[in-house]
Amino acid sequence: MKDALFQVPTARVLVKVVDALDSLDLNNKDIMGDVYEYLLSQIAQSGTNGQFRTPRHIIKMMVELMRPTLEDTICDPAMGSAGFITAAAQYIAEHYKAELMKTENKKHYTTTMFSGFDTDQTMLRIGAMNMMLHGVEAPNITWMDSLSEDNTHRNEYSLIMANPPFTGSLDKETISKDWSF
Repeated sequence: MKDALFQVPTARVLVKVVDALDSLDLNNKDIMGDVYEYLLSQIAQSGTNGQFRTPRHIIKMMVELMRPTLEDTICDPAMGSAGFITAAAQYIAEHYKAELMKTENKKHYTTTMFSGFDTDQTMLRIGAMNMMLHGVEAPNITWMDSLSEDNTHRNEYSLIMANPPFTGSLDKETISKDWSF
């Protein structure tokens, strides 16, 4: 969060903030997710570049419908805070607990199973931290315009989980020619 700016007006407010954060059970993944969602709701730019927060229960339902497995390689090409791939990681962790004990499965899970792309540096940092807090030590989180000609990774994934942007603008000259709009 290199560019983050937190303004705390008084020492008393800082003490209250630190005390409140200290009282959180950071082993509880739901609380961490709630903190992330709150922080995201406070970002002034949210929504201006086509960003859209998908409610957590919708993400969970979509992941349950897709039933990701340890054989999958999962991507969110417009990841935002990485909600879809984080939920997929949680699903895998819950449904394949014994299989994740195997070295090769754990390595795939923590390093190559999940990829996410975005064009917002803040979202990339938040998404990467979200994934790491959920046990994915080295997700492939990268700046990329997924619709551009620069995206040469389209056929590398077995499962795409995404919420397409609903607003914002596109530079039609940068869109890959094999996309038809």
